Amino acid sequence: MSMKNAFDAATLAAAKRKNLITFFVLTHLAFLALGQWMALAGYPVVIELRTKQLEMIQDLPYLKPLTGVLADSLALKILYTFAFNLVVGAFLSTTVSGVVFFLPYLIAVWRGFIIGVLISDFSLTPGMAAMFYGTFILEFGAYCLSSAVGTDIGLSLIIPERKGTDSRKKAFLEAFREGRHLYIFIAVILFSAAIWEICWIEYGGGLVTSGGLIK
Repeated sequence: MSMKNAFDAATLAAAKRKNLITFFVLTHLAFLALGQWMALAGYPVVIELRTKQLEMIQDLPYLKPLTGVLADSLALKILYTFAFNLVVGAFLSTTVSGVVFFLPYLIAVWRGFIIGVLISDFSLTPGMAAMFYGTFILEFGAYCLSSAVGTDIGLSLIIPERKGTDSRKKAFLEAFREGRHLYIFIAVILFSAAIWEICWIEYGGGLVTSGGLIK
């Protein structure tokens, strides 16, 4: 398949899932706002959650290579970040989990909410704001696409008529076949996000990930 045909197929797959994609965009934004509001309002359980999460971020295992064995190579840090977000952040977390159709939604709720909680007390310079919001838009944009793929797969197992068949197996395979085309867009977006994020880190801006921001 040529690149043009691949992008055409991805565009068609996105169009067929536009309602799901929009749903996940709104979910991430709504719970981001809710997390910020609850933290700024001083809800004790949310403040405690933020404190614990900020402590945990410093020791997250998947971040250690960025300051360890890969620290001297910008290209390897970009590739590592891209691969982790593609495989774990998108495919495993929000597409494979979609076999149980509501799990991508729960993950979207948590991710949006916890990011809102974490950034509620950050004083961002213009540069840091560009880094954070650029990373957020790109990474979570890709996760909206991968979540739509996973949810569509899960719904097709429950309602195979969505794919024009009474067979759950056929519906699943059709949803998977269509959904995999979207990974062209997901990969491009996440690679762009990795370049944006790691280049900012390299120039001293700080670390922004889907788990939070580390100065």
